[in-house]
Amino acid sequence: MLLLLLIVALAIGLFYSVLQLEISGTWKFFIIFAEMAFIGWGLIKQYKLPSEMGLILVKSKKGLTIIESLAKKEKLFNFMSDVGNAMAYGLLSKVIIKKGSIVSLVTGLFLLGVISFLVAPTAFVFLFKVMQIGTVEKSVSTLTDGVDFGLALITLILLVGGLSLFILAGVIFYGGVVLSAIIQTFLFGADTISGISPGGTFLLPGVNLPLFEGILALLVVLVAHEGAHAVLTRIAKIPLLSSGIVLFGIIPVGAFIEPDEKKLNRVDDLRQTRVLVAGPAANLLTSVVFFILFIGLVVLINNLEILQVGVIGSAAKFVYYTLGLTFALNFIVGAVNLLPLPLFDGFRVIDINIKNKTAVKALMYVTLFFFVLNFLPWLFR
Repeated sequence: MLLLLLIVALAIGLFYSVLQLEISGTWKFFIIFAEMAFIGWGLIKQYKLPSEMGLILVKSKKGLTIIESLAKKEKLFNFMSDVGNAMAYGLLSKVIIKKGSIVSLVTGLFLLGVISFLVAPTAFVFLFKVMQIGTVEKSVSTLTDGVDFGLALITLILLVGGLSLFILAGVIFYGGVVLSAIIQTFLFGADTISGISPGGTFLLPGVNLPLFEGILALLVVLVAHEGAHAVLTRIAKIPLLSSGIVLFGIIPVGAFIEPDEKKLNRVDDLRQTRVLVAGPAANLLTSVVFFILFIGLVVLINNLEILQVGVIGSAAKFVYYTLGLTFALNFIVGAVNLLPLPLFDGFRVIDINIKNKTAVKALMYVTLFFFVLNFLPWLFR
């Protein structure tokens, strides 16, 4: 135990030392990545920890008790998932999923409006301010602000296809901008690509996000996402083998549940879909809740002017960034997870409910192509 504590202390010390270096955020990321990869490898070898692809899996069955108690509220969580389905796929949800009540559809469309026209714009502004860089997030904000796309068209996209179609349109739109810049650069000798901001970036506490506030926000994102998956899994009568968190070195980067995959794949399409949609739905609903708390705090801060009051001001700033990052990151993770990409919930939902597998694969490859294009400008910076 003493050796473990010493390793963790040294890792934290080195982590902070890197953060203080006067180098770019990109170099800090690669140095910290190498450090955590080495620390993780050492911990796995020394303590025989369960792992996957260099990530440490801290398994526990303690969370299963909480999940079991929540799963008893079957109607509530099924309704939540159906509402999430409406937010994710708009009116197409009645075509793709073919289930769900009118009440869940109307509720989902109402919340979709709140998220799209209140939460999302505020999330982009907040993240741009905190990160001070362009972010697949920027691709969607570009679509929102573009003069060629009026409010009526944006509303139509959201109504018909929900957030999944909206963010897909954003990714393709900005990917097209990047592709055009690359073509101009290589064919005509113009240096167009160097002036294009990346459409996507990694969200890294301590590098481009505040450290402690970022870690707390990401933990809320992970717990909401995986917790919802877990509850709907138990409602579907699928056994859970374990749950836990994922560490990269000493940094929590994920959470997981371990269902009986064979049994999950044998249940009907509706229950599988509810399990999959539950994660993004929980993130989007959590985003709305923390958005309300964030706005309430902003109003309080403006009225009382407490940011200038010593310790109280520091505490207020900490809460401000924590609430802001929590609602913003829950929105980003929930929305991006709806994309039809491998390992994303959105792909599995489409794969389960659309029987034409050629069309599913074509959609996946098109999305992947433009998704990668959003990141390419990093190579020219």
